[in-house]
Amino acid sequence: MKKIIGLMVLCFIISESTTAQNLFSAELQKNSSLTISGSTNLLSFKIFQKGEKLSKNKLTVATTQSQNKIFLSQNQLSVAVKNFDSNNGMALRDFLKMVKSDSYPNLQVQINYLDLQPISEKRQAYTGNALVSITITGITKHYNIPISLNSNGDLYTVNGNKKLSIRDFGLSPQNKMMGLIKVSEWIDIDFHMICKIATTGDVAKL
Repeated sequence: MKKIIGLMVLCFIISESTTAQNLFSAELQKNSSLTISGSTNLLSFKIFQKGEKLSKNKLTVATTQSQNKIFLSQNQLSVAVKNFDSNNGMALRDFLKMVKSDSYPNLQVQINYLDLQPISEKRQAYTGNALVSITITGITKHYNIPISLNSNGDLYTVNGNKKLSIRDFGLSPQNKMMGLIKVSEWIDIDFHMICKIATTGDVAKL
């Protein structure tokens, strides 16, 4: 999912023309992170991936702009579920089992469009939403995710959070110890993405 956010940042640096298709390259920085938080009736837990596991290569994405929205193409990404880590080994094992990591080793993520508004032109800060498609165990759902963006030179930082139910993907929370430990169906996805972005040029005039 980190890759996703890197792409979100990419798209924001669009040229003034609303009819040009543009290419951007993005390199996710190691101090980025993706965290999934869950809970039981007894405790909470976190499962996470750091930047070095999320993306090791530069990404290239084509973007267009229409009616204040930035649309992306060629941006479907895969996140290896077995690259997640946790301070709670049991929670991690249960998570991998729940998402059927052997049968579905990757989560599929695609950004459909971004809608951002400036909140501080002086600090180059923005807030808005990203419409993202997420596929888990072969089931695709669409989410409108609130995000914030800050830029510093060619480095762009995107933060976002989304609460969702695992039942959206046909998954059921597991109970442990004959029902004494009950796992919540709700999880929070938090991302902190730092991308180094460069413009590679116009692809075509539409």
